[in-house]
Amino acid sequence: MEFGYDSVSLEQIAAAAGVTKASVYYYFHNKAELFAASVIHMMSYIGSRTSALLDAPGTFRERLASVAEAYMQHAHIDFESLMREAGPALTREQTEGIREAERSIHEVLAAAFRKEMKQGEVREGDPLLYAYAFSALMMLGARGDASGGERSGARQAAFPDLTAEGIVDLFWTGAGRMV
Repeated sequence: MEFGYDSVSLEQIAAAAGVTKASVYYYFHNKAELFAASVIHMMSYIGSRTSALLDAPGTFRERLASVAEAYMQHAHIDFESLMREAGPALTREQTEGIREAERSIHEVLAAAFRKEMKQGEVREGDPLLYAYAFSALMMLGARGDASGGERSGARQAAFPDLTAEGIVDLFWTGAGRMV
């Protein structure tokens, strides 16, 4: 994922993993199968981690900030570009599996929003829309800048002053005029 789909061979992946190419082929018939399994596993982990952070003690705002902070601590790739690059090699089932794994993360967030709506902490609305909107703000916070500037092997943030708290504050209060 770090170098893009097309530019990496199974031989390079095997070397990076410290295994033989034959070992990789024993479990995965091709790069597309390995890619799909890896992305689905990664998203499952992200969903579990997000759920744990949202179930932790604290206010809902604090828990959302924990989710945003955890997300922003890791270098991020442009996932949609990577999917477009890998797309032609993936089967319909592999693509659907990846998209379902991605949706499951949003469902974790939506469930938390739904719960908080019932408790009166969040105004009524579409919890899945809230989940996607919050995710979009987190992506902006972790997105690399357009110049591709490097910082410690990770792309420099496009909005370097944007913090997890800033993301949650923008999400929570919106961009409307303060009253």
